[in-house]
Amino acid sequence: MKKQPDKGKITALYERLSHDDERAGESVSIENQKRILEDYAQKNGFTNIRHFTDDGVRGTTFKRPGLDAMLEEIRAGNVATVIIKDQSRIGRDVVEVGLLKRVFDEYHVRFIAANDNLDTANGFDIMSIFRDVINEWYVADTSRKIKTVFKSRMEKGLRCSGSVCYGYLASKENKGEWIVDEEAAAVVRRIFQSVLAGESIADIARALRAEKVPIPSEHWKRIGAPVRAAKYADPYAWTATTIGYILKRPEYTGRKVLGKTVCENYKTKRNRRTAPEEQYIFDGEIPAIVDEETWNTVQRLRETKRRAPKRQKAPNRLTGLLYCADCGAKLTHRHNLVQGRWIDDCFVCSHYRQLTSDCTMHYIPTAKMEAAILAAIQRVSWYVQNNEAEFIQRVREATGQNQKNAMKECGQKVNQAQRRCKELDGLVKKLYEGNATGKIPDKHFTRLLAEYDAEQTKLEVSIAEWQGQMESWKADTLKTDRFIELVRRYTDFSELTTPMLNEFVEKVVVHEGEGRGNSRRQRIDIYLNFIGAFEVPAHIVTPMEAEEQRRQQAEQAAKEARSQGLAKAREEKRKAEKREFTARKKAGLLTPEEQAADEARLAHNRALQKEWREKRKAAEPPKPPKPKSIKELIALQRAGAALAPEEAERFAAYRERKNRQHKEWYERQKAAQPPKPCMTVSLPQDGSAKHKKTQDGQGERIA
Repeated sequence: MKKQPDKGKITALYERLSHDDERAGESVSIENQKRILEDYAQKNGFTNIRHFTDDGVRGTTFKRPGLDAMLEEIRAGNVATVIIKDQSRIGRDVVEVGLLKRVFDEYHVRFIAANDNLDTANGFDIMSIFRDVINEWYVADTSRKIKTVFKSRMEKGLRCSGSVCYGYLASKENKGEWIVDEEAAAVVRRIFQSVLAGESIADIARALRAEKVPIPSEHWKRIGAPVRAAKYADPYAWTATTIGYILKRPEYTGRKVLGKTVCENYKTKRNRRTAPEEQYIFDGEIPAIVDEETWNTVQRLRETKRRAPKRQKAPNRLTGLLYCADCGAKLTHRHNLVQGRWIDDCFVCSHYRQLTSDCTMHYIPTAKMEAAILAAIQRVSWYVQNNEAEFIQRVREATGQNQKNAMKECGQKVNQAQRRCKELDGLVKKLYEGNATGKIPDKHFTRLLAEYDAEQTKLEVSIAEWQGQMESWKADTLKTDRFIELVRRYTDFSELTTPMLNEFVEKVVVHEGEGRGNSRRQRIDIYLNFIGAFEVPAHIVTPMEAEEQRRQQAEQAAKEARSQGLAKAREEKRKAEKREFTARKKAGLLTPEEQAADEARLAHNRALQKEWREKRKAAEPPKPPKPKSIKELIALQRAGAALAPEEAERFAAYRERKNRQHKEWYERQKAAQPPKPCMTVSLPQDGSAKHKKTQDGQGERIA
């Protein structure tokens, strides 16, 4: 063994120990490595030794304090020899270890691995490369084994991490189990209820800070639980990030989620969040703090970004619930505040007058929208409370029919896509055969293969989505019980509160309105949670609707009575002013200005009356010619002139009427005259005597 030639330079003894190496026992401890290296240096004549140590650092990490200090000395030219126990102590990465060896060569540093018989003074040793590969393989194999163990534990529902989310505590009796921390759970429930009440994340954080509610780390510190972030300046400094992290944790619904992160590379140690299909989910494995409906509603509310209007503390509570029936976009809240009054408070389609899309306005006032939603909730809730059995039956019938139709349609799409995939497999096979035989050039082969592959990939994604929908429909049960429970939870439906709005309403589809003013009509489809767009039978009139009708009728009657009273008062005032003016006019007390104004008024009225008469006269149809009188017809008849058919008919009717009148007159005159006496003289047969018939019918003998 050659002695150290550079007497003024140091001999660097490097030791490293990782947490994984500690499992091997005392043989690889820092003290053992120092003893071995010092003995080696003493036996081989190396003096002026200095130790460079990294304790608790992995071999795949090359940002180490001891290694960096040794490299600084090497670059400064102060190191002649570097001695390590074995090559794994310098690192377990082939590339990085090779770069370190190149640095040693550049600065003419002798590199020795005591247990591996490696000494660069003896020339190149090809076995050192294999040892570096084996050292890195050891890390990769260890990483693979650890991942396998973790995966096996997670598949069984066992935790691989000791961290516990805020609101729970680790159970002392059962390792890996969680129990509810009631003090923290109350804060979690309050945060979820505040979101349902329409409060923003920043408002919730400010309220918690004002009430001096301790942050999670401070709470864990006070109860003696493990603390994640031990360093913090303010124990009550709640932030929007902390609250947002709490709101998105599915564990609060009683769901155990394992494998949320995964280490992709054992060298970089960088973790990534896994997709939902990569996670291990176990429902009901831990006690729930909030119910699933509340958690789902909060996630839906957080999907929409809400901005508060100017000079307002909170955004509109309907934001994110209204959708356009034509383009499907969300409706945007439009507001104009002038001198403390809302000039325009409404919702319009977000695609209205956009450069990239075009849609109609779909204008609807906020007050009318809230009134319609409240009326729908009141109507359905009253129907549920008074006709529960009928409600359940109607919802089951509607849901079953809708799911049946949807599943049938998805099944047809899946069958068509699968047939097309089989056709594409055959086409690709023929394409390969054609290219192999030279019938299809490589250029066309590459293009067609890319097109077929893209189409098949798209079909496979669509098939997976449709099959997932079908599975969810099959597993979905009727949610009428949940809606009934929600209705029973509320006792007062007289006012639309923000929690009621968020818990009852899933979405509202707004159609374009028709008409203007009071005749404007607009369709609104209100989808309620669990039951969708449920419609109560039209013949049912709820007490709330009857009361609303009575209220509207009373308001209309009061409005009409008020209008009539005002009109009557104005009329009385006008008549009184007119009587006073007329009295002053008769008394000659008018001023010249009043007299001139009165004359102008009279002239104006006369002009208006004249114009009105002319218009009425012009609007009247022309009068037919006046028929000839009977005298004129008689004169024409006597003169022998020919009469028109109408005139001849009128003249004949006149003659007939006159004849009838004359006959009736004659009969009346004849009936009014007394009968004339009758004188009868009869002679006897013998001729000796005569008799005279008197008026009374008695005969008188005449000699």
